[in-house]
Amino acid sequence: MANKTFSEVQDFLKGKVILVANRGIPARRICRSIRERFDAVAAMTATDVDKTAPAASTAQELMLLGTDPRAYLDIDRIIDKAKQRGVVGIHPGWGFASEDTRFPQRCKEAGITFIGATAEAMNLLGNKVQAREVARKLGIPVVPGSEGAVDIPTARQLINEIGLPIMLKAEGGGGGRGIFAIHNEADLEDAFFKASTMAQASFGNPRLFVEKFLADVRHIEIQVIADMYGNVFAFDERDCTVQRNHQKLIEITPSPWPGMTKNLRDRLKDYSRRLVRAVGYHSLATVEFLVTPDGTPYLIEVNTRLQVEHGITECRYGIDLVEEQIAVAFGAELRYREESQRPSYWAMQVRINCENPQDNFAPNSGLISRYVSPGGPGVRLDSNISAGYEFPANYDSAGALLISYATDWEKVLGITERALSEYVIGGIKTTIPFFRQVIKHPLFKQGGINTNFIATHPELMVYTDLAPEGERLAKLVAEISAKGFNPYVQLGEYRSSSTPCLGPFEPVLPPISTAARRQPSPYPQGDRMATLDYIRDSGLVHFTDTTTRDLTQSNSGNRLRLAEDRLMGPYLDNAGFFSLENGGGAHFHVAMLANMTYPFTEAKEWNRFAPKTLKQLLVRSTNVLGYTPQPRNLMLKTGEMICDHYQVVRCFDFLNHVENMRPIAEVVMDRKDVIFQPAISMSWAKGFDVKHYLGVTEAMLRMVGDIMGASPKEASRHIILGLKDMAGVCPPRFMDELVKALRKAWPELVLHYHRHYTDGLFVPSCGAAAKAGAHIIDVGLGSSVRSYGQGDVLATMAYIEDELGLKCNLDKNAIRDANFVCKQIMPYYDRYCAPYFQGIDYDVTRHGMPGGATSSSQEGAMKQGYIHLLPYMLKFLEGTRQIVRYHDVTPGSQITWNTAFLAVTGAWKRGGEDEVRYLLEVLGQVTRTPEKELTDEMRRARLNIYQDCNDAFRNLLQGKFGKLPLGFPADWVYQSAFGSDWKSAMAARTEASPLESLAEVNLAAEEKACAEILKRKPNDEEFVLYLNHPADALKTIQFKSKFGDPNNLPLHVWFEGLKVGQDLYFNDSSGKPHHLLLLSISTPNDAGISICRYVLDSEFMSCEVQVRQPSGNGAKSTLMADTANKYHVAAPSNGDLWVMYVHPGDVVKAGEELFNVSIMKQEKAVLAPIDGMVKRVLKTADFKENKQMVSVREGELIVELGPVPRVCGNEACGQPIPMDNIAFCPYCGVRVS
Repeated sequence: MANKTFSEVQDFLKGKVILVANRGIPARRICRSIRERFDAVAAMTATDVDKTAPAASTAQELMLLGTDPRAYLDIDRIIDKAKQRGVVGIHPGWGFASEDTRFPQRCKEAGITFIGATAEAMNLLGNKVQAREVARKLGIPVVPGSEGAVDIPTARQLINEIGLPIMLKAEGGGGGRGIFAIHNEADLEDAFFKASTMAQASFGNPRLFVEKFLADVRHIEIQVIADMYGNVFAFDERDCTVQRNHQKLIEITPSPWPGMTKNLRDRLKDYSRRLVRAVGYHSLATVEFLVTPDGTPYLIEVNTRLQVEHGITECRYGIDLVEEQIAVAFGAELRYREESQRPSYWAMQVRINCENPQDNFAPNSGLISRYVSPGGPGVRLDSNISAGYEFPANYDSAGALLISYATDWEKVLGITERALSEYVIGGIKTTIPFFRQVIKHPLFKQGGINTNFIATHPELMVYTDLAPEGERLAKLVAEISAKGFNPYVQLGEYRSSSTPCLGPFEPVLPPISTAARRQPSPYPQGDRMATLDYIRDSGLVHFTDTTTRDLTQSNSGNRLRLAEDRLMGPYLDNAGFFSLENGGGAHFHVAMLANMTYPFTEAKEWNRFAPKTLKQLLVRSTNVLGYTPQPRNLMLKTGEMICDHYQVVRCFDFLNHVENMRPIAEVVMDRKDVIFQPAISMSWAKGFDVKHYLGVTEAMLRMVGDIMGASPKEASRHIILGLKDMAGVCPPRFMDELVKALRKAWPELVLHYHRHYTDGLFVPSCGAAAKAGAHIIDVGLGSSVRSYGQGDVLATMAYIEDELGLKCNLDKNAIRDANFVCKQIMPYYDRYCAPYFQGIDYDVTRHGMPGGATSSSQEGAMKQGYIHLLPYMLKFLEGTRQIVRYHDVTPGSQITWNTAFLAVTGAWKRGGEDEVRYLLEVLGQVTRTPEKELTDEMRRARLNIYQDCNDAFRNLLQGKFGKLPLGFPADWVYQSAFGSDWKSAMAARTEASPLESLAEVNLAAEEKACAEILKRKPNDEEFVLYLNHPADALKTIQFKSKFGDPNNLPLHVWFEGLKVGQDLYFNDSSGKPHHLLLLSISTPNDAGISICRYVLDSEFMSCEVQVRQPSGNGAKSTLMADTANKYHVAAPSNGDLWVMYVHPGDVVKAGEELFNVSIMKQEKAVLAPIDGMVKRVLKTADFKENKQMVSVREGELIVELGPVPRVCGNEACGQPIPMDNIAFCPYCGVRVS
């Protein structure tokens, strides 16, 4: 009887049902061949996870398997359903049950054709131990290793025989899973357990065997196909050398390796043909080898199924292997013959996995927000991805297979590079950007790599994986819109999606004439001495505008953005100001904390759109741009960057300790184009009189003169002296007296006066200072003036000119234009950023809280539920300022406020308002009564005044911030603050600058640490930001990477987002225009997630937004970890917990493995973050014992640790002591220390 032909099989299968027992890419690929060639009905299995997946659309029928994601492994159920439907053949695809010998056997028993190897052949070749035995008999070289499956003792014996390293491999495995490399014998037992468990979970067979680990090798495989009549065809090799964790990433045919000779190719083909013939094999199979540099091959395994990389062989030969496999399974004679089937192309496949290569290829899942597939000549794509698809966490990470083919290797590389540049998958991490790195690498192009290529070339991981900025900004708009508020401005949930909006921000901008733009500034640029000479000799009162820094710092929490600065800046630049204060202080921090902007990039922008006027920045002496003293080398590094972007540097110290300013002074005075402005921190109180401030000025001039090598008198010509009244308490009469005294003592010293509006006396105080001879006054635009910042420039000018008869030189019309622009901006900041408490507060002259701290501190008391105690706190402030004498400016204002807050709330907690009143009575007695007249009761009672203070106050008392301006307080203050340790605290006091004791920062180590977090080297600005504010700098850098520059979004969108149906036109940073239309925001699901759908530039997109906490039945039983709790250990991603190593009561060390989660078929060890004792284990699993995995959610609390307990010192016991208040071990009775 003649052999069956391909055509006969076609006729037989027409209209019949062939089932693909698989999912995703393999199911889609196989269904295509079934439909194209055989006109059969393509059916596909599908769980509930997959029934609406992109791949499912290729099938003509779906065989639904229900809710269990692992149902693809339920062979009996699949076959039962197949029989009911009348299926004639089942194709297993790859993965899942494709190599389970029970599958072909059960199909045979059910009368269904299994499209693959027989059970017998699969057992002989698919089982790695059996395949090695067959190969040995045929004289085919195999990797040295065990004769069969091993246990741990046998594995140890083999290590002694063949040496380390070795590999533990799953007997029934494939796809690189269940492989563990052992380099240290101590790791054997743990690795054996894991490998065996993973093998059981993946292949239903826990048995392992051992192979010698070969390091410098290539992975080469031969595709073969055989029919039932003894015909075997071997195709040219596929080079699978590019791997990670023993799993293939890139496959190429033919191999570009120069060592792949015709002789070696023929030899590998011959081995492969002999293997399949020896066992009577008929179907597709892949014979895999490791080849040493000298061309010596070793068989490692035979895969008895369709391979993931079969497509490149199809492209090389112009064939369809799947249709041939189907035909052979139904008895057709193989159509391929060596003499007629010739290769024509080179081909390469890259596996587009949903993984993050920069995080050790950690798999990830989630919503595909955007999808653009590549195309064009020489491109083939097999995928299971589309826009809007929720890529599941239940299965492996394979998203697509991208194949490029051409007539030569160079062209294939070019097509692949082009296709990868076209391919866009948004919403999750993929291997696309990593492959762009790989194919550009010279070694890869030359074919000169081995299987360790990725592991030994870390530079492949140095790349930035960013979507186009327009797409990232659209996602930010979607998030703000869905939440109803912007979570990044650090204002809490200041509105909801139903809160009425202010409406679109569409500012009207008055024109600036060309003549005005060309009019130069009267202030000489780039020459410090020329600028100071002009100010001294002009006979004018000069002004600095603080609108975009200190004024809105006080009134809007510093949240005025660069986007709005760009609107106001050009008008301010043409008004004739001496300087524009646009940086430093809290603004520097909040630029990152809430505005998500690089501060020095912001400064660079200012110098571009407002080029004529000097830019001014505020520095907090040793704190520089932060809140705690910085070492000298960090001050210098930050100072150098400041001088590159600003032309006036104002530096103050809240203690007026001038040595704290020295490093900044050194940097600035070294620059002839930057003006140094040391500033006196001022208060109006006993001891802080004109004589005192003359002494401070003398010290500042001596310090500057020492740096210059000049006298204090000469130094006075080279700087500006700032007079900084940050609380707004110094009355006009005091300013008149002080300024006159300073002008008399140093006639050539330029004076710059800064004060706040808090007490309501801004204008007369500024007028008094100007009349007395102050050269420069800080002011702001009237439309931004509220209560706590500076006063209105036009009102101040009117008073100075019309009432005092002095001359000014500002362009009032330019100021009016700037004011008009600002007037359109401020309503948004007033609505969302204004302080809770507003208005003039003349009592600031008593309690002394500066600027914005007046409101923010009092608001803090209200939010913490202590508003009823606020009058007492202010009264405490008034009293304590008379005991511990310094200036209430940053960081002193925070120290003072916290001291008052803690003292009053502490007293209230102990005894209610009576106790608080008594505290203040004692404080009043102490401040009003001479020491000799105090009663013994008051002397004892005053020791409780500071009993609740914090470490910052104690550090202040010991001089750790610097020398207190009026000396250390009385001894009893130390008794009160330090308790029984007061004498040692006093002995440790110092009047030296903290710079003398602070160790320098290891800049190289810090840069390395930053680079490790960012996965790239930080640029110069990022590094300086990181050094000053590590956490917020990283958050800003990561925000910019995630979303782009938020200053490209209009003001109303930044605060309010869009409503459904609204659209937005915006430009990205390159100037490219975009159009965004918000289509819908779904109701949150039980996980609290809404789906936002929108159109960006005519392309439909979507993204997930967490809008509220999880709710519903699922949430009730799921406890999420608190990310701020160091003792909470969470599931790292959605997946399956398969082994728990710890139990309640266990003591663990940091870095010890607690449990292991299978995430998309990759294991993830979860380690103890700190030393501790296991307090709770909320979920547990032991797959090896019961073959059950437990589903976990990303962020779900799995293990809760507690502090490390005391341990019994008895070595024979060593048990943890369960309670703190026991003296004897409850286990052995030994006394514990």
